[in-house]
Amino acid sequence: MCDANAFDHWANNYDEDVFQSDRDATFPFAGYARVLARITRLVLTRKPGKLLDIGTGSGTLAARFYQAGWNITAVDFSEEMLKQARLRMPGASFFVHDFSTGLPQVLLERSYDFIVMTYALHHLEYKEQVEFLHSLLPILRENGKILIGDIAFETQSDLDACQRRFADAWDEEEFYPVFTELQRQLLEFKIDFEVVSFCAGVIQISTLV
Repeated sequence: MCDANAFDHWANNYDEDVFQSDRDATFPFAGYARVLARITRLVLTRKPGKLLDIGTGSGTLAARFYQAGWNITAVDFSEEMLKQARLRMPGASFFVHDFSTGLPQVLLERSYDFIVMTYALHHLEYKEQVEFLHSLLPILRENGKILIGDIAFETQSDLDACQRRFADAWDEEEFYPVFTELQRQLLEFKIDFEVVSFCAGVIQISTLV
């Protein structure tokens, strides 16, 4: 897991850096804007409810839902990132917390219509990803969904191909989600994957009916 200090220092330039990488269609953020747009559409098809954004960063995505009337709870381990998020969403609830240790107990006592994670899950090792997603199941409301937008791949072979192509830029300390592996290990969930770019995708997770 990366440390909060790195993101504190990156906070002022983060949004521009990732959007520029997307505009240049370069790894690792090619498809970033389309990932955010897709998750926005999925959420805003429903009437406003409660949304938990884990790894909210500067609040770029969560602010879209906040402005549409959603009740937002935002979690991030970078205080500098959250300073920007607070400006965008002054009425939201914020928690400075490292989700690699799980969620704060107070959040585990609530429930949500949507749980959103964008470009955050890959900071957990693969085993921890599965464990963390399992921990979210009890706080997901009926008909609720977990939406994950990330550097993500449909299969391990897709990931391997991208790693060979971008070997110089690849971060060995990050663990990019692989849809087929998550699907195999999350049998109590309904899980779908949408390819957005050569290195980005949107994963939808809900409970089995």
